[in-house]
Amino acid sequence: MPASSSSFARATSCAALLLIGAAWLWCGTAVAQYQNPGSPIQPEAPTPGTSPDRPRFSVDATLQLGETGQPVVRLDYRMSRSELLFERTPPAGYHAAYHAAYEVRVIFLREKGYRQVTGDTYTRELRAPSYAATRQRDEDITDHLDFQLAPGKYRVEVAITDLVAERTSATAVPIEVPAAPPGLVWFSDLTLGVLEPSSGGGEARFVPNPSRRYGDNIVAFAASGEIFDRRPEQAADSTYRLYYKVTGETGEQVAGGDTTVARHAARTSFLLRPRLVNLGAGTYRLTVAMNVPPKPGSKEKNTTIRRDKSFDVDQSRATMGFASAQSVDVLRYIATREENEEIGKLSGEEARKAYWDAFWRRRDPTPDTPENEARDAFYQRVQYANQHFAIAGIPGWKTDMGRIYIVFGPPDEVVRNPFNFDRPPEEIWYYYRDRRTFVFVDRDGFGRYELPLGPVAP
Repeated sequence: MPASSSSFARATSCAALLLIGAAWLWCGTAVAQYQNPGSPIQPEAPTPGTSPDRPRFSVDATLQLGETGQPVVRLDYRMSRSELLFERTPPAGYHAAYHAAYEVRVIFLREKGYRQVTGDTYTRELRAPSYAATRQRDEDITDHLDFQLAPGKYRVEVAITDLVAERTSATAVPIEVPAAPPGLVWFSDLTLGVLEPSSGGGEARFVPNPSRRYGDNIVAFAASGEIFDRRPEQAADSTYRLYYKVTGETGEQVAGGDTTVARHAARTSFLLRPRLVNLGAGTYRLTVAMNVPPKPGSKEKNTTIRRDKSFDVDQSRATMGFASAQSVDVLRYIATREENEEIGKLSGEEARKAYWDAFWRRRDPTPDTPENEARDAFYQRVQYANQHFAIAGIPGWKTDMGRIYIVFGPPDEVVRNPFNFDRPPEEIWYYYRDRRTFVFVDRDGFGRYELPLGPVAP
C-alpha cells in the first residue's frame, strides 16, 4: 500500500466517532498507518488490453512466425455485438435489415521516445436480419491483424470507432520483437482462449480470449500455439513432447501435465487444455516447455524452449464452491430483508446456482452486455478481504474488517493506534463520503481486530 502522506498526520485530540449509530469515544495520539488502495473517489487505472469505454473490447498481442520465417506480431481482438449501434436499413430483397460498422486503428510506438513506426486502419461492416440478432451474446466479434516489425520494444495502441454511434474507445498493450533470429526449432507465443461448442454440433472450436480474464468459462480454458521446425525431415523428430503447468500468485502449482504432438512438416499447431478445477479467484500463469535434442553428433545437451502467459480468474459460480452454503452466504451483506429470507430457505447446489444467477441478474447495470459490473466489483472486494483480513483460520469475508470492506469498499483513510497504555490497540477506518467511521479493536494483542460492539449489519 502507498506510504502515508501529510493528510494522515493526526495530533493528540478527542473526538466522537459514529459506529453504526453508536458513539465510541476515544482520546489519544493516533499513528498514521496507510491509505487503502483504489479509493472509490479516484478512478482506477484502465487494465492494459481492455478498453474502459464503449465500444468496449479487449486486445492481446502475441509473437508468431510469418510465412517468410520472420517474427510477426499478431493482434487478436474481441468485442460483443451489443457494443455497436445497429441502424435499421430499408430491406431490399434478401439483404439484412440492420447494419453496423466499425473502424480499427492500430499504431505501433517505440517504447523509447514513443515514436510511431507503423500502423494502419481497417473498416469492418456487420449485417443482421433482425434486431434480436444484433443482441446475441454468443456471437462476439473476433478477428486478428498481423504486422511485421523490426526488433525492439513497442507500445501498441488500438482504437475502435463505432461509425454509426460515432464514439471511440482505445487501449494499449506492450510487445517485444527479439533481436535474435528464430532457431531451427522455435515456437510461438501462447494464445489463451476457450473451447466453445460448434454451432453444428461438431468438435469444439478454439476461440481466443484477448482479455485473458475468466469466470465461469474457466472450465473451458485452453491455449494454442505453433511449433516451427526447419530441420531436415530425416533429422527432425516425428513427435514433440510438451510439458505445461499452471501456477498461482505465490508460485504454487495448481495444474500440470504433458502431451505428445505429432509433427506436421515445418509448422505444427498444438492445443493444450489444462484441467482447471476448484480454482479460486486470482492471477495465474501458464508455462509451456519443450526439450529440443542437439544436432546429430553434437556433444551439446538438450535445449529447452519455454513460453508463458498470465491470466486472471474472477469470482464466479465456478470459483465460489457451490458445494457449500458459502456460495450465497456472502450475498447476505448486500441482500434485502426479503432476499435474506430466501437465502435461508435454499437447499442444494442447483438451488444455490439458480438463486446466485437471479440475484446478480437483478443488479446488472448493463444487462445488454456480457459483463456484470456490480457483480465483478463485489467479488473484487471479497477477494481482497480474503487475502488481507483472514485470521486464525477464519476466511477474510467472515471477519469484521472483511465485512465492512465488502459492503463499503476501501476506506478513505486508515489510522492505527498500535500502542495504547490504557486500552487495546485500535485501527480506525474513515469513510468521509458516507460519514461513517469504524473502530476495530485488538482485544488479545494477536492482530484480531474486531468491532467492539459485535457483528455489524449495514
